[in-house]
Amino acid sequence: MLARFALRHPVHVRNIASTSVDPPRDRKLLDSASAQLYYDCANKYDYEKLCEAFGLPDYMSSWYKLTLLHCWMVLMRMHISLDGHAYLRLKRSMLSTLWFDVDARLKIVGTELKQTLNTKSDILHMHGLHLQTFLEYDEGFLANDRLLAAALWRCLYLSRTFDPVHVLSAVVYIRSTLAWLDTMDIDDIIVHGIKEWKQITPKNAVPDTGATLEETDEMRRAIGQMS
Repeated sequence: MLARFALRHPVHVRNIASTSVDPPRDRKLLDSASAQLYYDCANKYDYEKLCEAFGLPDYMSSWYKLTLLHCWMVLMRMHISLDGHAYLRLKRSMLSTLWFDVDARLKIVGTELKQTLNTKSDILHMHGLHLQTFLEYDEGFLANDRLLAAALWRCLYLSRTFDPVHVLSAVVYIRSTLAWLDTMDIDDIIVHGIKEWKQITPKNAVPDTGATLEETDEMRRAIGQMS
């Protein structure tokens, strides 16, 4: 949970969104928020439901890729509201927490399997996937659904064989979840984190103006199945 400091200073939270980080009070607030937000990205989404919807196996690697996806979505939302210095502080703190958590989980899974899963090469591979994921999701999201689907194929499915319906579900999930995050107040996100992951309902979703009628209908049906 967030430190009580964060709950006592709602006005100061708003100031962070428009000014540079003022140590040490801003740093303490941002670090507390980043820890809560990472926890929400790693633990509060419905892992089993998403694995089924996206056609992913129940592996540690699937949890990692889905957690990266949710971290990226949160950072996309924070990027448009926070000052540059505050955003970078929050991003670095979230990613630091991510690597501590990944290392701890790999040790637990490795002990159960009697294997060493957190070797230097393993961590470097996961770090490379993190960099690739954030870069490609940025480009795909800001372009169109086709490029976003291509980014998902490379980063979520690692260029392996997939069912197009699963990729469509992932594209819909990203766009509808980010649309919902955009409705949230930045103060509430910093102070309380993401209590639950929601998506914009079909009737509120704005269709891609470049999509065909069939593609739009298919996307609305996919949103309905996930809500």
